[in-house]
Amino acid sequence: MMSKRKAQARRKQPFKPSFGWLKPALAALTVAGSALGLTLMSEWMHDPQAWPVKRVHVAGDFHHLQKAQVQAVAAGPAAGGFFVVDVGDLQARLQALPWVDQVSVRRLWPDELDIRVREQQPVARWGAAGFINARAEVFTPDPPVVLNDLPALAGPEGNQLRVLEMHHRLRAMVRPLQLDVSALTLTARRAWRLRLNNGLQLEVGRRDPLQRVARFVRVYPAILASGAGQMISVDLRYSNGFAVRWNRAETTPQQTG
Repeated sequence: MMSKRKAQARRKQPFKPSFGWLKPALAALTVAGSALGLTLMSEWMHDPQAWPVKRVHVAGDFHHLQKAQVQAVAAGPAAGGFFVVDVGDLQARLQALPWVDQVSVRRLWPDELDIRVREQQPVARWGAAGFINARAEVFTPDPPVVLNDLPALAGPEGNQLRVLEMHHRLRAMVRPLQLDVSALTLTARRAWRLRLNNGLQLEVGRRDPLQRVARFVRVYPAILASGAGQMISVDLRYSNGFAVRWNRAETTPQQTG
């Protein structure tokens, strides 16, 4: 009797179709629609005609670098459109310019590139055609530039900072004599050679260069007072003195006492 009632109850229940498949289907359609939308948007954003770079703004205090050089490097990447410009790649290209010390590149909505450049500030000439900045970094302009008012430094590769620091110390040492160091060389044998701004050449050697120059500074006024003539060069590589070459082509040993 009970089983008949259950069978009748089941027959009276209405049919309910299953929609369990609908949620996955809708999710798949949503993903497909989003992907299509993103694809279309990406194509639109990468269209240089739809999003052109209308202005390349270059800022900086330039003496040797020309704004036109920076704009010429930026012209190619900028032609691809606002969203296509690879800011990192463009920055690397600009950084490769010899007179560029530091550079930053930004997009400015909706159609501008902002480029800010700090030009190299040479503190000395280096080698035959290069220059060195305050961080002892060497750069070589192309085409070459002549800046004769800068001191001339030279030395083996990797010794830029050592030479620059020695130049600073020697300048301070000879400044009380109203002189300056116009050239300084560290030879391949690690010996020091310098030229003062009055043309006097000093052979300092490898050992105790600062002590040897200090010894020369102490006696320099006395040598001038001797009235022996114009000094051409001084060899400081003696243990107890130095040798002076005068303009009459004689070499006279000088004792420092």
